[in-house]
Amino acid sequence: MKRSTKNRILTIFIILIFIGSTAAFSILSSFENRQENNINWKAQIVILIFGEVYPIPANIGVNNETKAKVYTLSTDGIIYKSTNEDVTLKDFFEVWDQTFNSTCILDYCNNENNSVVLFVNGKENSEYELYKINNNDFIIIDYR
Repeated sequence: MKRSTKNRILTIFIILIFIGSTAAFSILSSFENRQENNINWKAQIVILIFGEVYPIPANIGVNNETKAKVYTLSTDGIIYKSTNEDVTLKDFFEVWDQTFNSTCILDYCNNENNSVVLFVNGKENSEYELYKINNNDFIIIDYR
């Protein structure tokens, strides 16, 4: 084979390797971005009982290396989602093994003087436990 033919074959081979590695990098990056978007999904929940902040524990839904579909990592009230499925407030409170619905939050239930009120992003919401949590929601559950 002539030297120029060998050079062309080598050049084509290098171009194919470059194109292949670029495609592989692109595929891997898109997979990592999908994973990262899921990890970066978060919402914040604040529970007020008679105007006082009720602490939400760290590591709700975290067992060793596994995480429930909705979980906390610290006591800041930020919850994270580990699935692409929708999650509701009911899902979060079930993972936490606590009560939340239109009549009760934790051990506090509606009576003639007090009631549970749900606010999502500054607006009153009547969906209570059925509310589908969205990324970056700011949720206040107020028992007053």
